[in-house]
Amino acid sequence: MGLVDEIRNRRDSWSQRLEEQRVSQKPYDHEFEKRNAKKIEKEIKKNRDMVGKFPPVEKLSG
Repeated sequence: MGLVDEIRNRRDSWSQRLEEQRVSQKPYDHEFEKRNAKKIEKEIKKNRDMVGKFPPVEKLSG
């Protein structure tokens, strides 16, 4: 059953890495989102308006 053990070991190492990453992440700051709701909404609207559009070359170079 070498192949089964090898697959299980690979899966376990990935699940271990994912668990380590999850533990090391900071919790999401919902208060920040509440305080900056208007700013976030404005940024989302700007990003939606820019879909498929490119800024002028002058803005990119400077």
